[in-house]
Amino acid sequence: MKPFKMAVATSLLTVLLGETGFLWAEEAVSWQEVSRVRPGQSHVVPALWADMPKLNARTKVKILDVDGPGVVSLLHVCNFGGPAGNSPGAQAVIVRVFYDNQTGPAIEMPLMDFLGDIQCQNALFNTVYFTKVKHSHNFRLPMPFHKHITIELENPSTENLAAYTDVQWEQVDRIPNDCGYLRTDFRSGIFRASKPLVLCRIDRPATIVAHWLQYESEKSVRGEQLCEGDHQLFLDGDQKPTLNYLGSEDLYGFSWGFQHGVQWDGRCAIVKLEDLKPAGSRVAALRCRVDDAIRFQKSCRWVLTYENDPGAANALGTSPITYRHCVYYYAKD
Repeated sequence: MKPFKMAVATSLLTVLLGETGFLWAEEAVSWQEVSRVRPGQSHVVPALWADMPKLNARTKVKILDVDGPGVVSLLHVCNFGGPAGNSPGAQAVIVRVFYDNQTGPAIEMPLMDFLGDIQCQNALFNTVYFTKVKHSHNFRLPMPFHKHITIELENPSTENLAAYTDVQWEQVDRIPNDCGYLRTDFRSGIFRASKPLVLCRIDRPATIVAHWLQYESEKSVRGEQLCEGDHQLFLDGDQKPTLNYLGSEDLYGFSWGFQHGVQWDGRCAIVKLEDLKPAGSRVAALRCRVDDAIRFQKSCRWVLTYENDPGAANALGTSPITYRHCVYYYAKD
């Protein structure tokens, strides 16, 4: 198999997707790789500005609609609705991604959540795939396509949203047949610590390359108790956890809870730690699996459970825990 490599925006990210769904990436590449002159052509397509269609109330706008083969390498998206960018209208914007003339979207979820800015309310942070800087966002997970890609935004709210985007995509000679499409498993809702929660289920060969979790409880102080739930991933029908993370803070690269607040190391980030009124806390964390992608050949079932920590389960009691969760993965049709 010939590797498929590309430089992604300014990070010089190299991505390889192989026959088994393996994804490998590194930030630093050799001078030989940097200086290579390859076939292909780079494009940047702006949207939502000047005389282009605007994301007004109850409208849809295509920010990219091009023929392949190619790879979207960067989504640069400003805060919607002004510098603050966290209005109800901005939170409501939906992104949909259609690959190769498929009738249904491979990705459909809130735009700012897709960019890693959960409900438009994360602190500023910097990781290899997701960054939030002042007034803007940069998303760098590659999105390969064979024939065509359409990226559509919908504003279902009554708010006219001032915004702009730049989408960079790379025109290439071909996309290997064993490359997967970038997809998401996005879920939100309410659960209780007394019952295990299925956070994600994927029933096809795939490679998980990033994920984030936000949850909140009126019974939790600075994220304590909440962080004690185990994350168990059952791959390919395994009856025991194939990956067993003892606590959310460990899954996301930290220890002893989330009490030290917003921080990151380029791969993992605590992006939110808030005190709620009259009581409780909200926590959000993100992980980019540049070096440790999760691969499976049939299925993945991801469960959050407090059954191994009855103390935390009792402390949280029957109080509802509101959550949002997203997994980014590559898979073929």
